[in-house]
Amino acid sequence: MYENTAKAQFVCYLMGNKHNQLQAKAPFLKNLSVKNNLPLFFNEYNSEFTENELFQWLKKLSDFLKEENEISEAKKDLIFGFLYSCAIFTKLVKKKEFEFQDIAVFYKKLFEENKKYMCEFNKKDQGKININAPKEIVCRFPPEASGFLHIGHVKAALLNNYMAREGKLILRFDDTNPVKEEKRYEDAILEDMKLLKINNYKITRTSDHFEKIFECAIFLIEKNLAYVDNTPQEQMRKERMDGIASACRNTPVSENLRIFKEMNEGKHQDYCLRAKIDYTALNKALRDPVIYRYVGQEHAITGNKYQIYPTYDFACPIVDSLDGVTLALRTNEYRDRNPQYEWFLEHLKLRKVKIYDFSRLNFENTVLSKRKIKFYVDNNLVDGWDDPRVATLRGIKRLGLNMDVLCEYILKQGSSQKSSTISWDKIWAANKKFIDNLSPRFFAVRKKNVVECEIENFDFNEKFEEVLKMSKNTNLGYKLLCKSKKIFLDQEDAVLLSKGDEITLMSWGNMIVLDLIVKEGKMCKIIFKENPSGCFKTTKHKLTWVSGVNFTEFKVFEYGNLQNNKDTDDLREKFNHDSMKQEIWYGESEIAKLQKNETIQIVRQGFYICDKPSEFILIPYTKQKRENKI
Repeated sequence: MYENTAKAQFVCYLMGNKHNQLQAKAPFLKNLSVKNNLPLFFNEYNSEFTENELFQWLKKLSDFLKEENEISEAKKDLIFGFLYSCAIFTKLVKKKEFEFQDIAVFYKKLFEENKKYMCEFNKKDQGKININAPKEIVCRFPPEASGFLHIGHVKAALLNNYMAREGKLILRFDDTNPVKEEKRYEDAILEDMKLLKINNYKITRTSDHFEKIFECAIFLIEKNLAYVDNTPQEQMRKERMDGIASACRNTPVSENLRIFKEMNEGKHQDYCLRAKIDYTALNKALRDPVIYRYVGQEHAITGNKYQIYPTYDFACPIVDSLDGVTLALRTNEYRDRNPQYEWFLEHLKLRKVKIYDFSRLNFENTVLSKRKIKFYVDNNLVDGWDDPRVATLRGIKRLGLNMDVLCEYILKQGSSQKSSTISWDKIWAANKKFIDNLSPRFFAVRKKNVVECEIENFDFNEKFEEVLKMSKNTNLGYKLLCKSKKIFLDQEDAVLLSKGDEITLMSWGNMIVLDLIVKEGKMCKIIFKENPSGCFKTTKHKLTWVSGVNFTEFKVFEYGNLQNNKDTDDLREKFNHDSMKQEIWYGESEIAKLQKNETIQIVRQGFYICDKPSEFILIPYTKQKRENKI
């Protein structure tokens, strides 16, 4: 049995807190299975099942659920735990065509019942950074220069920076694949580090050690711990999944050495180099992984010196050791590869490095795959890596998220190994709290179907008054508010009014509706009479307005999710074509003076960030409900 330790720890928590079972020892699921008398086929469980292996196991589970007359609540929850711990099951069970609908119903029911325990478990270590670190701290943050940093990178960058605050931090560019890496992405990552206010680090590259990594590969071949392999890729993948030895596994050392060296001359392009570990290991990361492969593209640093390049999994432990890293922080998606990491260091006789796993942060309805983001950028479906629909640091900054708020929120999640999915509304709520007191207030209305109004007894074409930009924060200063005989109202507000109504124009006073003109269901014009003695407390409608003679025109953008809800792997079909909406608005003339990155509140509408002069983006989760709607 092979289990996902982090998920298995939750199952222990569930069984202990819900069913008063004593804490099991590792391997958790195996011991819980014995304690609860589950059938023997549970011993065949593997949290890293292939799809085919999973289906064979689910057939047995389906038969068991049908044949067993009474299953205790504890057993049901333990079976749920097995399913919950299997990554491929949790993905497949969401699909409509999932074959085992009886198991899907069983799982989804228990998932809802156990949500409470999941929340409790995930909150246990939230906000704590409990990492037993070596005395001399050297950490590394190793992004690949194949794209901009996205929000999924932030936790790794911040945790490494936090742990290295009294030690050293290395920013290492993983440049083991020259097909993907570009200098412009390195420059972008350096700028992104500034956004996170991470400044004290040493820059290195994996390519700094290509010579040594190549020597390590030769060493493994000479020790009969690596072999060249020209098995077709699909066949190799199947053999690894099925635990079948490659036909090339017992190639003589001398032959392996000859072919490997010739590979670096551009020959034998169908070959790769594999570590000879254990092709039958339960942990499939140990099943003779590929450690070198032909790329055949000029490298930005080493030029044409190499035709073959190490894989990340092979290079990483070697370079960590050579660079003096003492604490390697890795997301727990790499946990299965930790034994592989340690195997390389041990057999290459290199200095050991302490590994600490932490959970990656998952975000609702968010695309974090650089491959997918690059597809949308390259196909001009978005405006670039900083498009507000893209969850890069640049993108979410353009969308109005303050970087200090983001960093504080991420660090509050701590270094927990428990996987969690973050709802964006919590981050944006913290962001709104931060920007609220710093954002001047302005009035604006939509240009489309705008309603022209006349104030009959107002004798000035325009009259300026100095008013506070925000009543709660006098430090923001004053602005000039223009009152005029002609004003604009939003159609959405105007249609609420009837002849004889008394309403309040905000920052002005009360008005009485003398007359209104409606054509084809749309309000076209309203005649008001100012009522200086009116009391705003008595009016139902308190409306925003804009001078009809002193105003500015500007664009407003509202962004939604990058992808739609279609169940498809086709990225083009998955693209949400309704993810950007644009409107033209009329607003107070001082809005034209605002510069990039300034935030404002358009009263009764929401908070906005200036993307460029006269262009604004609605900041998510700040759109205000219009109380005056019928």
